[in-house]
Amino acid sequence: MRMQPAPFHVMHVISGLGQGGAEGVLTRLILGSLDRVHHTVVSMTDLGVHGQRLRDAGIDVYTLNMGSRKLSISGLWALSRLMQRTQPDVVQTWMYNADLFGSLAAKLARIRRISWGIRNAGEDLKRASGFARIARIVCARLSRWLPETILVCSHSSQARHVDLGYDERRMQVITNGYDLSVWQPDTAARERLRNQWGITPQTWLIGCVARWNPLKDHANLCEAMGLFAQTHKDLSWRLLLVGPGIDEQNTALMAMLAQNGLVEHTLLLGERQDVPAIMNAIDLHVLPSRAEGFPNVLGEAMACGTPCVSTQVGDASFIIGDTGWVVEPQKPQALSEAIALACQAWQNVVQDSLHGDGQAESRSQQRRRAVRARIENNFDLDAMVSAYVDAWRDLLAPKLLFVVTNPAFLVSHRLPVALGAQLAGYKVHAATMAAPGVAELLANGIAHHPLPITRTGRNPVKELASVWALCRLMLELKPDLVHVVTIKSVLYGGLAARLTRVPSVVAAISGLGYVFMRTPRLIDPLRWIVTLLYRLALGHDHSMVIVQNPNDAEVLQEIKAVKAKNTVLIRGSGVDLDHYSHVPEPQGEIIALMVGRLLRDKGVLEFVEAARIAAQRGDRTQWWLVGSPDAANPASISAAELETWREQQGLHILGERTDIAALYASTHIAVLPSYREGLPRALIEAAACGRPVVTTDVPGCRDAIEPNVTGLLVPVGDAQALADAVRDLASDPVKRLKMGAAGRSLAERVFDVGDVMGAHIMVYEALLSTAR
Repeated sequence: MRMQPAPFHVMHVISGLGQGGAEGVLTRLILGSLDRVHHTVVSMTDLGVHGQRLRDAGIDVYTLNMGSRKLSISGLWALSRLMQRTQPDVVQTWMYNADLFGSLAAKLARIRRISWGIRNAGEDLKRASGFARIARIVCARLSRWLPETILVCSHSSQARHVDLGYDERRMQVITNGYDLSVWQPDTAARERLRNQWGITPQTWLIGCVARWNPLKDHANLCEAMGLFAQTHKDLSWRLLLVGPGIDEQNTALMAMLAQNGLVEHTLLLGERQDVPAIMNAIDLHVLPSRAEGFPNVLGEAMACGTPCVSTQVGDASFIIGDTGWVVEPQKPQALSEAIALACQAWQNVVQDSLHGDGQAESRSQQRRRAVRARIENNFDLDAMVSAYVDAWRDLLAPKLLFVVTNPAFLVSHRLPVALGAQLAGYKVHAATMAAPGVAELLANGIAHHPLPITRTGRNPVKELASVWALCRLMLELKPDLVHVVTIKSVLYGGLAARLTRVPSVVAAISGLGYVFMRTPRLIDPLRWIVTLLYRLALGHDHSMVIVQNPNDAEVLQEIKAVKAKNTVLIRGSGVDLDHYSHVPEPQGEIIALMVGRLLRDKGVLEFVEAARIAAQRGDRTQWWLVGSPDAANPASISAAELETWREQQGLHILGERTDIAALYASTHIAVLPSYREGLPRALIEAAACGRPVVTTDVPGCRDAIEPNVTGLLVPVGDAQALADAVRDLASDPVKRLKMGAAGRSLAERVFDVGDVMGAHIMVYEALLSTAR
C-alpha cells in the first residue's frame, strides 16, 4: 500500500473571517484537507462568521483584532512572534492586505515559503478601500521578491493582475470547488421556504445573494428589474435579496428599490445561514456585479440546480458555460433582457404543465440536473483541495540552483547529479551563460536562467554586473541550496549566495586554476586577489566544499579559504558504466588517444612532441588527438599551430568528437599529460572502457589512476618520458590488458555515476537537515 506523505503545517493569514467568498473557500479548503495538512488560521480582525466553526473542527484560530482598513506595528510584531513560535512550513495569505501584512511578518520570522492568494478580479479597484488600493500597488511591485507562488482564483483575475504588474511566472490558477453534499438539490427545503414566504408554484422567484458593496452593483440589478417589470406586468414574480447589509435599514438600497418601483415585489432577508436552502427555493439567481474574481455564488446556486444570469465578471462565463446567460456589466438593459430570456424558459415549462403536458416537469428537472452537472464536472471540492495541497507540497520541495558559467560543462560533468536530485524530490534550476547546452538542460526538465557572464571576462564593470545578476536571481528564486561549479562560478556564485543569505552552499572545486599551477612568487598580487576571493566565496557559514583530489583540499586549507570539516572528497563527476563499457582491444597498430581541450596546460604540446619522438625513432604507434582549441582560454593553441600538426607523421587530428566511448573502444592506450586537474573525466572514462593510462604525476591526474596498476605516471612537461611510457605499454600486450582490467575494476569501485550521484545527494541532505 502506498503511504500518504506526512502532514505539513500551513498558516493562513486573512483579513477577516466574515461572510465572504474567500472566507468560505478557506473554510471549505481547511475542512477538506485535515487528513493531509495541519492548519493554523490568523484573522487580522475577529472571529467573524467562520472562526468558531473552524475552532469547533479543532483548528487553532488566532485573532489580531486590528481595524479592517489599517495595519499596525503591534499586530505585525504579534504575528511575526506567532510564526516564530509555531514555525509553519508554509504561510498562505488571502487577499491584498493579508498578502502584504502576512509576507512582512513571515520575512521577520524568517519563514521562506510564502504563498499569496488573489481573490479579487482587479477590475474596479477605484471602488475598493484606499488601503486595499495601496496594498495592491505595493504587492505588484513586490511580487517578484516576497511570495514563492501566487494562487489565483480565476483566469481572468490572473490576466488582470499581470496587467497590473504582478509577476506572471509565480502565478497558478486554482478555481474554486464546492462541497456538493452541502450545495445540492433539496425539494423539501424549496417547498418549506416558499410556503413560509407565501410564494406559489406559479410565482417566479428571482434571487440575488450578495453583500451590500459597490462592486456587487445592486443599482444595476434594481434598474434591470425595473425595466423587466415594465414588460412583464401580467407575470407573478418576486425578487429576493440576501446578504449582509440587505435590510430595510439600508436607506440607499430602499431608495433604489423605490426609484424602480420594486418595493412591493421585493423580500429583504439580510444575512442568512441557510443559503443552500435559499438557492433551492429560487427559480433564477442573478449576479449583477461590476467586478469579481471567481464568483462563488454562481457555483453555489448551480450546484443546487438553479440556473443563473450574470454579468461578465471574473470567470462567470467559464462557470456558467451554456447553462445560463451572461451579459456585459453595468448594462441594465442587457441584464433585463437576459432575465426576460430566463423567464421565458421558466414560463414555457409552467404553461406546458398547466396544459397537461406530463413531460414538462421532467424537462424542468432535466434542465436543473444539467445546471448542477456543470459544477459536478468542473468544480468539485476534492479537486480544489488537492490542487492547493499539491501547490503547497510543491513549495516544500527543496530548490537547488546550479551556477555554472558554461551550460555545456554542466551537461557533460554534472547532469547526472542534477537528474539524481530531481529523482530525490528537488526542484532543479541552472544559471549559466546563453550557449550550447541550454536546450539539453531544458529537455531534462531543468529550469534555466540566463546570466550575463563570460568565461574569461576582465572588464570590472561587467564582472560586477554578473555578480549583481546572480544576487537578483537568488533573491527572486529563493533557492534552499546553491551548487557552484567551476572557478568563476564558485567565486561569483559563492559571493552572491553569501550576500543574499542563501541557506546552504555547495562548491565543487574541479581544479584551482592556473594561478595555483605556476611556481609561487615572492610578490604575486594576482594570487593574493584570487586567495581573497576564495575566502569570500567559500566563507559561507553553512557550506560544503567538494574536492576531487586531496591536494586541492590541502591548498584551500593552507590559504585559509576553508576548514577541514567543510570539505568532502568526491572523486570526479562519475561515469556511466553501461555506456562506457569494457570491450576487447582492436587488432592492428597500437593507438594512443588523448581527449581534451587543446590547451597548453592540458599537455597537448608534450603529446604532439612525444608523437614526433616516437615517429622519429621508428615506433609504429599511432597518436590520435581529439578535441578543439578554446579561443576564450589564454592557454589555447592557435589555429596556425593546429594546421602545422596535421602534417606530422603518426599524429592524427580528429577534432571535436562526441563518440568518446567508441573512440576508446577503437584504441589501446589513454594519454593525458596535463599540468594539473581536479579529477580528469577523460581518464575515468578510459578506465571504465578498460584502457590503460599514461598521465602526469600531478594532482588530479595521479588521483585518477592506481600507479603501476591501472596506468603509468610520467613527470609533467617531459615529452621523452611520455613517449617512452607509451612505447612500454605498446610493446607489452599482457601488461596493457592487465592494467585495462584493473582500470575497469577501479571504475566500478570508485567512479560509478550512481555512487557519485548518491554522494552528492548525501551532501545536500546533510546541509539541508541542519539549515534553519
